Amino acid sequence: MAELPEIELFKQKLQRSVLRKKLGALRLQNAKGEQLAEAGGLAEDALQGKEITDIHRYGTQVFCELDRREILALQLGGDLVMDLERGAPAEEGNDNRAGLELAINAQLRLRLQGTQLGGRLRLLDETSDVDFLTKLGPDPLLVPTDGLSHLRESLARRRSALRNVLLDDSFVTGIGPLWADEILFQARLRPDRTVPSLSEEERDRFLEQIPQVLQRVLRSQAKIPLLPKTFLTRHREDGHCPTCGGALESLPVGGKTALFCPACQI
Repeated sequence: MAELPEIELFKQKLQRSVLRKKLGALRLQNAKGEQLAEAGGLAEDALQGKEITDIHRYGTQVFCELDRREILALQLGGDLVMDLERGAPAEEGNDNRAGLELAINAQLRLRLQGTQLGGRLRLLDETSDVDFLTKLGPDPLLVPTDGLSHLRESLARRRSALRNVLLDDSFVTGIGPLWADEILFQARLRPDRTVPSLSEEERDRFLEQIPQVLQRVLRSQAKIPLLPKTFLTRHREDGHCPTCGGALESLPVGGKTALFCPACQI
């Protein structure tokens, strides 16, 4: 599952590896290993020869500036495996998994595997419709812990469960179920608590933990063994709370399953 810290780390990897390099052929194949004619409405040679002149990220969107004129937008969140590989392209039909592959220079290729791959690419210019970006909330990795006033105002207008708020891209963009559980654990709040039920102190604690948890995950390179021992995520497999040692429990919230400690999260 690709969530915000993992995507930021992948963006950094792209910056180190592909800046000033030129794009090659674009390939999209379905789960049967059959190559499709287009990817995101782009023909195989649509990006051929264009140089990557800059790279940015907002939420789960990574933006590759091409020849300083166009932008290739890549939607990298959710059920997706991202990789930057060296070597020759995979031969057609040899890999029976849905995949999108973009050649970079002669021996480098960006490969994505997951769902809805055809819809994960957009080629943007000054005439493009970018309404999809205006619907996104703040990027929590770009929100300083002392600049949460906008989030506080947005939170005050909501009535739903806290976990649903975290997973809503119009509140903050890019948080998935794994780090939503961690944020709520560190804030000591149950995932099914509703916004109106929070005290002012609980609201502040909830908002402060959003950037703090994500920044800590980023510093740990999103590697679970490198996270602090006080993080819930390190104990998902053993099923015991790192604070009280009690059994962790799962809870349905908004049609999805949350993990929490019933003793420490109230």
